Amino acid sequence: MDASAGIIVVLGVITLLVIVAVYRFVTQRKQLSSGRNIGRFFPQKQEGKIVFENPITITAGGKWRRLLLTLKSAEAYKIQHSPRYFFEKVAFLVGTPYTLTLKDVQNRVVHTESGTLEPFVAWLGSRHRGTDTILSESSSGSHQGTVTLLEFLPREAGQYTLSLQIKDRVEAEYPGSFSSWEVLEIELTAMEDVIPLSKTVKYPHQRIRI
Repeated sequence: MDASAGIIVVLGVITLLVIVAVYRFVTQRKQLSSGRNIGRFFPQKQEGKIVFENPITITAGGKWRRLLLTLKSAEAYKIQHSPRYFFEKVAFLVGTPYTLTLKDVQNRVVHTESGTLEPFVAWLGSRHRGTDTILSESSSGSHQGTVTLLEFLPREAGQYTLSLQIKDRVEAEYPGSFSSWEVLEIELTAMEDVIPLSKTVKYPHQRIRI
């Protein structure tokens, strides 16, 4: 293969990758913009937790629904680079713990999950500022945006019950380091008759049938 043929092959591969990336972007935007709003919910704060307790009215079974979480958060950390802390555990937090429960029209638990918001943070827009010296490293920043928390397909119409609890702030401190992550603003939206997100995009949410 001569040089010109090699260049053509490389350009062809690059073009194909660009087309695939554009296709995925357009497809995901179409999926995320699909459906109609059936509920917008705001939480209460209870002893360090952000709590949603809301009914969701499903008008027809056999159609996909999506729970969207819109949030704004703040994070900060500081690490000392002194040799005395070299072998110490480093405090670094991303996201806060949450528990999500969904009950059906008979008030039976049909889905529950627990985890942290960490996998979703990468899908939010972020801003950071910090300093890094020989002796220490510190940073503060914020995250803001909307993520898909759950997609579900109910078998029947009726009133379902959503329960979501999120710890509003977490901190970790070890010798030579400190980290915190806090939810500042948050709301939950339920969408009806959506196009499920493509499995080719490794989105961190669950997709269930109930």
